[in-house]
Amino acid sequence: MAGNLIYLRRRIKSVKNTQKLTRAMKTVAAAKLRRATAELKKTRPHRDKIAFLLQQSGSRVDLSRQPLLKTREQGSILLVIIASDKGLCGAFNSQVLKQSENYCRELLERGEAVSLVTIGTKASRYFSKHNLALKTTHNGMISRLQFADASRLAATLLHVYRNEDIKRVEFVFQKFMSVSRQQFTVRQLFPLEMEWSAGAGSEKESEAERTGYIFEPGAQAIFEALLPRFITDTVYQMLLQSMAAEQISRMVAMDLATRNASDMIRSLTLLLNKMRQASITKELLEIITATEALNK
Repeated sequence: MAGNLIYLRRRIKSVKNTQKLTRAMKTVAAAKLRRATAELKKTRPHRDKIAFLLQQSGSRVDLSRQPLLKTREQGSILLVIIASDKGLCGAFNSQVLKQSENYCRELLERGEAVSLVTIGTKASRYFSKHNLALKTTHNGMISRLQFADASRLAATLLHVYRNEDIKRVEFVFQKFMSVSRQQFTVRQLFPLEMEWSAGAGSEKESEAERTGYIFEPGAQAIFEALLPRFITDTVYQMLLQSMAAEQISRMVAMDLATRNASDMIRSLTLLLNKMRQASITKELLEIITATEALNK
C-alpha cells in the first residue's frame, strides 16, 4: 500500500511538471502567432503596392517577352513543401505531409516529373524515407523565420527556374485562414500568375494613360526591378502563413494537453485520497482489533 502511495505521488508530481511545460509552450506559441499575424498584416500592404506598380508599369511593357510569365510545356514540376521544424503541434505536420505526398503521387501518375524542395525538419525527414526525388532541404528556417531567409529562398528558386528545365514551381503548405481555420493549399509561384498579366491591351494602356504617370528610367526597367521584390514578398507571405498555421495548431494541442493533465491530476489525486483513506481505515481496524484482544 505504501509503495502504491509513493508511486501515485510521484506520478502526480510528474504530470504537474508536464502541465507546466505544456502551459508554457502554449504561451510561447501564442506569442509567435501574434508575431506572425502582425507581420502578415504589416507586409501585405507593401506587397499590394508593388503589385499595383507592376500593374501600372506592366501596361506599358510587352509581357509576352517576360520569361517569368510564359507558360512552359516541357520540364519537371518543382514542389516546395513547407512543414515545421518541431513537433507537438497536433495534426499540422501529418496533414500537410500526407496531403503533399498524395498530390505528388497524383502528379507522378499523370506522367509528370516531380522534384521536391522541403522547408522544415519534419518535411525533410518524412520525404527522405519515401521514394521521391528530394532536391534540397531547408531545415531550421521556419522556426526562426526572417525576411532575409525568404529573400534567399526566392532568389534560389528564381535561379533554378531560369537555368533548369522546370515547367512549374508550386508551394504546398497549410494556409492560415483564421484562428479556427487552416487550409491545405497548392499555390503556383512560377510561371507567375497575375490577373493583369494576360491583358496588357488597349484598355489597360488607356487606364495607365489616364493616370498620367511618367516612368523614369522607364516602364521596362521599373517592371524588371519590381518583379524580384514581388516574388520575394510572395514567398515571405506563404512562409508566414504556414508559420501562423503551425503556431495556432500548437496552441490548440498544448491547450488540450494542459486540460488533459488537469483531468489526470484530479483522477490521480482522488485515487490517492481513496487509497490513503483505505490505509488509515485498515490501520484503525488493526489497532481496534489488537486493543480488544488485549482487553480479553
